[in-house]
Amino acid sequence: MTWRPTKYLLEGELDNTRPGKVRGWMKFAGMTDRVTFDWDGDFCRDIRGARVVLAGKYEGGTMEATEAMKGFAERQRGKVGKITAGLPPQEYTPFPYIEWYGDSNDRVVMYVEAEQIRVVREGGDGAKHPAERTKPSADSDARDDVRPTPPPKAEGSTIQNGPSMKLLTKEIRRRLPPLYGQEGKGGDAVVYVKFFTPDSGWTWYVTEFSGEDTFFGLACGFEKELGYFSLSELESVRGPMGLLVERDLYWEPKTLVEIAPELFVHRESERSKTS
Repeated sequence: MTWRPTKYLLEGELDNTRPGKVRGWMKFAGMTDRVTFDWDGDFCRDIRGARVVLAGKYEGGTMEATEAMKGFAERQRGKVGKITAGLPPQEYTPFPYIEWYGDSNDRVVMYVEAEQIRVVREGGDGAKHPAERTKPSADSDARDDVRPTPPPKAEGSTIQNGPSMKLLTKEIRRRLPPLYGQEGKGGDAVVYVKFFTPDSGWTWYVTEFSGEDTFFGLACGFEKELGYFSLSELESVRGPMGLLVERDLYWEPKTLVEIAPELFVHRESERSKTS
C-alpha cells in the first residue's frame, strides 16, 4: 500500500545535515500529535545536507482528515526513497517530491507545490524553490531510471501523478530472457521485473521480453493469468486516480511458483505422480 497524505499536511521540517540520516517531523490534519521521522539515507543532490521546511493548508473537514490518516504511525523509522526540491542538478524530478519507506506504513509519497517548500542551507537564510522550473538539467539526461515530467492532476481528484518512470532500463533489457527463453520451466521460470499501478491492485511480473515491445509473464488483476502484454500498453495505462504504472525498484528475482503457487499446484501434483 502507498500512502499519499499531501492533502492533509499542515507543516513540517526534514533535516539531512547529518550524512546518511534524515530526521524531522510533520503535522497533519486529523492527527493530534506530530509525526516524527528517523530514516536512513540522504536527500537528492539538489538539497543534500540541507534542511527543508514544509507548509500546507488543509481545507476539508475534521472527520474526513481523521478517517484518512487513521493508521498512520506517529513514529516512523525506515529509509529514504527520493526527496528533492526539484532544483539543479536535477537528479529525479523538476518538481518537489518526497518519498520514504517506513517500517509502519510501507511506502509514503508526497507531492508538494513549489511554494510549500523552503530549503535552508547551513550558513544561509534559505531559498524558496522557484515557482516555475520546467527545464531539466543536463544531468537528468544521464539518468536511466526516470523521465522527469510535471505531474498532471487526475480529473476529479486532488491526488497528483508522479514522475514518469522509465519502465525498462538498459541493464534490465540485458537481463531479461528472450521470448520462449524460459519455455518449459513452468513455475520455475524466473521473474526479473515487477510493474504495478500504485492506485489499484494490478501487477505484472515479467519472465521474458521480445526486445522491442512484447512481454510474457504473469498478470494479476481481476484474476491471475499467464500471458502476453506490451511495454507500450503499460506506458499508457492509468489507474483509477490517474496514476502511471511504476516499476518496483527494490524487486529481487523470484520464481513464478513463489509468487502464485496456486497456479502450479495441479502441475506439481501431476509431476509427483509420474516420478
